[in-house]
Amino acid sequence: MNRRLDRKPWALAAALLMATVAAGCTTTPDGPTREPSSAPPVTASPAPLAESADKYDSLRADLVAALEKQMPDITWSADDPARMSRVQDGRCVFSPQSMKSSADIVERSRNFEEVFTAADPVLKKHGFPAFDGTDPVPGGWVVTRSTDGVGATVTIESKSPAYLRITAPVASERCDTNELAGGDK
Repeated sequence: MNRRLDRKPWALAAALLMATVAAGCTTTPDGPTREPSSAPPVTASPAPLAESADKYDSLRADLVAALEKQMPDITWSADDPARMSRVQDGRCVFSPQSMKSSADIVERSRNFEEVFTAADPVLKKHGFPAFDGTDPVPGGWVVTRSTDGVGATVTIESKSPAYLRITAPVASERCDTNELAGGDK
């Protein structure tokens, strides 16, 4: 009898059993249990730049305040300045000043559960759906996103440190960063 053929079914069964056990062990007991949500359909037209800048700057400030209150040992500071750019489909996109955390937030937030607790009420106040979980992103990043009916997206991503970014379509003919008051609103 060929011993190789005799072992093959057992090896396959053992490999399948190990894969099943390993799959069950990959989730952390304190990790998020929610599934990431998909963006809702765009149901509103972009607002003029001035209105959008005020709205999304306010959202950013409220999110930072909520995150710092929830995790007081982590502070947030300015990262990249505000900017505007035209995307391939011709839309003008406004990106308010992004924020950067003083430390990684994944472990301290219990794999973003504290982020959800702090941010979801702020998102609701500003017309965004709750984050609803983290997105599968390669490279060790932990990312969560929420998109409103205009197509504006709030993203918090962490891989030591964390970043808070917002992008929003705006109504602007020139779509030039120089339109921003002070250039770094």
